[in-house]
Amino acid sequence: MGAVGIVGLVGGMMDYAFFGVQVVIKAFFGDPLRKKIHEVIASGEREQSVDDKRKFYKRLTGVLADALPYYEMGFWDFIRGGKAEDEFNTWVSEIEGAVATEGEEVAREADEAARLSAKKDYLIVTTLFLVQQGSNSEATLGRRCDIAESDYWTRMTFGELFKTIPMLSFSSVKADAVYLIPGSDDDGLSMEDLHIGGYEYLKSLS
Repeated sequence: MGAVGIVGLVGGMMDYAFFGVQVVIKAFFGDPLRKKIHEVIASGEREQSVDDKRKFYKRLTGVLADALPYYEMGFWDFIRGGKAEDEFNTWVSEIEGAVATEGEEVAREADEAARLSAKKDYLIVTTLFLVQQGSNSEATLGRRCDIAESDYWTRMTFGELFKTIPMLSFSSVKADAVYLIPGSDDDGLSMEDLHIGGYEYLKSLS
């Protein structure tokens, strides 16, 4: 169900910084925005060169910029140091667990039995990065994430955070991941799904 891209680019024992952004987008069934997001994420290869990765994220963030008025909820985090790798792995494992569950639900004949509402107007896009600490990428993230607390949960802030991604030097990125839930452009989540489906941590965006 989910379109996923995870690539290891930097090896060795070193410290990292974690950067993750997750946004819920309202994209009605039949809306071309839904198809655009799906097509861009599905086009990402699991193994990409540094240049290919930069081009992929430039395309993705361009589509996400167009979707900014439709951001409904979200969450983001930036963590430096020893807990960064654990945080990356936690996000990946929890999202992949949700993707597996979603796949089982959609595969059932009686979809209504597995989903709380037939009104599937929402998509979740998640981008995750583990970057080398002390690199230019980590410094860029530090500057861009230095945001007043009052501005944490606004659409404009999330738009700016997504714009940060193409600024990264992907030679200093150890791992990255992109998820779209649901991963099919003919499916979506309802608001009821979001409220009790393990997404209670999401913040409403203004």
